[in-house]
Amino acid sequence: MRNSAGLAISLLITVLAVPRVVGAEIQKGSANHPPGLVIPVPNEVIRLWPGKAPDLVPGGRPETVVNERYRNVSVPQLFVYLPPTDQARGTALIICAGGGYGHLAMCLHVENVVKLLHDQGIAVFGLKYRTQYGDNDVIEDALADGQRAVRIVRSRAAEWGIDPQRIGVQGYSAGGNLCLNLASRCAQGDPGSDDPLQRLSSCPDFVVLMCPWSHTQKVDDFPFDKDSPPTFIASAKDDTTAPNSFAIAIDEKLKRLGVVEKAFMPETGGHGAFHCGLVEGPGTEWPNVLIPWLREIGMLR
Repeated sequence: MRNSAGLAISLLITVLAVPRVVGAEIQKGSANHPPGLVIPVPNEVIRLWPGKAPDLVPGGRPETVVNERYRNVSVPQLFVYLPPTDQARGTALIICAGGGYGHLAMCLHVENVVKLLHDQGIAVFGLKYRTQYGDNDVIEDALADGQRAVRIVRSRAAEWGIDPQRIGVQGYSAGGNLCLNLASRCAQGDPGSDDPLQRLSSCPDFVVLMCPWSHTQKVDDFPFDKDSPPTFIASAKDDTTAPNSFAIAIDEKLKRLGVVEKAFMPETGGHGAFHCGLVEGPGTEWPNVLIPWLREIGMLR
């Protein structure tokens, strides 16, 4: 099913083309970006749904951007960042930023790691998923957006130089909660659907959890099984926002099921332990643990 979409699917997706600019803006350093960062410019910004998003609740608050954070998101989008063709290695990573389901800190969790991941040949996709914009069911909305994003990337894999069986998801904090739901509740696709995208699998091929947050859910609320995707879990032991005990419980559950997993749990750093370039500490070594693991499990050539 993964390779059967073809070009016709991409024609059904509403796309906002953005010209690629090298070195679009150089930051002098801020709370959101490390000094000297060249803010990446997406190749495309794709609207996830051709019309209104499913189960849109009327009367919600208007979307805004405050301190580079998206708030009240009701129109989900996918930001596409492709590595240079001669560096691409066929692996994709869809990143779900954190923000407590109230906002999305894509400045921290997407823009700041694009170059780092491009240097490894990994295509990056920043997922602007629905947050709490009104009385909407934010867990179900975000899950639907995550499933749609995986299907979009899978449908255009050939065009973007991606192996459709090497598509991963990475989530920070609330984005980690989304990835947990996505990995444990993935759908194989409906071959009889009128929507060609819905015929494709929404299951990620690997998962990267960064300081995963439980939100209102418990470990047993995530129905993992032995076929769940390989999972990397990064969590600082002194994190009080997303307690390390939750990450440990997820890791232990995956081990019991026989799921391939890798835990990276530095002693210190708190909830921001993994913000490379903005903090110092053992947590910033996560790329040096993640990349070899991806090679080891066959997700990165």
